[in-house]
Amino acid sequence: MIKNIIFDIGGVLVSFEPDRVFREMGLPEEEVQILYQHTAKSPYWKELDRGVLPKEEVFQTMVNTMPQAYRKDAMEFFTKRIPEAVTSFDYSADWLKGLKERGYNIYLLTNYPEWLFETHWKKGFTFVPYVDGKVVSGKVKLIKPDHAIYETIIKKYSLNPAESVFIDDVKENVQAAKETGLNAIQFTNINDVKNQLEKLLASD
Repeated sequence: MIKNIIFDIGGVLVSFEPDRVFREMGLPEEEVQILYQHTAKSPYWKELDRGVLPKEEVFQTMVNTMPQAYRKDAMEFFTKRIPEAVTSFDYSADWLKGLKERGYNIYLLTNYPEWLFETHWKKGFTFVPYVDGKVVSGKVKLIKPDHAIYETIIKKYSLNPAESVFIDDVKENVQAAKETGLNAIQFTNINDVKNQLEKLLASD
């Protein structure tokens, strides 16, 4: 019987759109695309999620990979505008509320910089009232798909993996969850994942 539903955040409960913020900053499309590749798509972004290095150091590393002409705009994004890149999906609060009202425990397991998570937790996420617990990569210094981060949430909340299901939009993260004993569903779109989740819940 499934008792616990564990959600990833980015791509599942919220959108992450730095490119939208770049456009709102009035930047030309060519610059938007270059900045997007050097920020959200940068291999260094995972170091923000991991939270071991100071964020200023990671910002500077990413900025140093960019054409000189775009570095000032990139630093403005990092230091002033980055919280604006995250928006809760319209369905997120109602989805979690409905599951909570049906008696399921709701948890979050997310790759997220701790400082940015705290900003959005206090003011931003629409689904906070329905969350029973959370493990944030930047706080525990581990990132998915490392098995250790799944084991961290299992241990922290004394979860039985067989009674828990994890939902994430990244295939590798879903596979790692299964390898640690959790049921897991890959998020592709809200209707499909709701159908898959309901089938799993009904199979108990």
